[in-house]
Amino acid sequence: MLIRNNAISRDVLIAASIGLGCTLALGLMIIVGSRNLGHFDAALVAYTFATLFAVFGIAYRYTIWLRKPPTWMYLKRGWQTFFRRGRRKQNAGVWVKRVIGGFALNDFIWRRGKSRWAAHFLIMWGSLTAAAITFPLVFGWVHFATPPNDFEHYTIYVFGFPTQTIAVDSFFAFFIFHGLVWSSFLVLPGVMLAMRRRMRDHGGAAVQRFGEDILPLLMLFAITVTG
Repeated sequence: MLIRNNAISRDVLIAASIGLGCTLALGLMIIVGSRNLGHFDAALVAYTFATLFAVFGIAYRYTIWLRKPPTWMYLKRGWQTFFRRGRRKQNAGVWVKRVIGGFALNDFIWRRGKSRWAAHFLIMWGSLTAAAITFPLVFGWVHFATPPNDFEHYTIYVFGFPTQTIAVDSFFAFFIFHGLVWSSFLVLPGVMLAMRRRMRDHGGAAVQRFGEDILPLLMLFAITVTG
């Protein structure tokens, strides 16, 4: 029992160290990317701290999961198989196929039902698009500024470096300034499809839980509608 407790304490210490390291790395990237917080919006500090806390939690839990002997062995053997001599090109092709089919297109869900697939696909890509827009803005990695004596254009800055100047009334400006709107056009139908399936699928309703199946959809709907 003492040996087992020592092993658990060591795993917790390693996981906490990795989680703290990932959190500090992101904090450093925020400071550097926002030019010493010069382009950081203080009104978004709560979102930033929530993200830092989430990074610590994700890194901690993932490390604990990897530290389990069966999981670590599975990961180790998986990479050994992937880089096995004579099969690297074939494995790389399979990996690309899985990334496109399994991740990008969710084809494994398509085989379980078109409605289920549509809900997953729309929610996933809407959320990923919103995250790709929101996090760089919150961290100060991307910001917009008007050139001197020119209120008809915006200059896009990435990590403090000017990249492109666009007209305020251009289609491109309209498109990027409404990026979260386009994301909501994906998330909302996906949430509605998921809710419809949960209300009509009596077999699934018998085993679903409010906190795990309904509440996340309600939160997604509320956040998407309110912006």
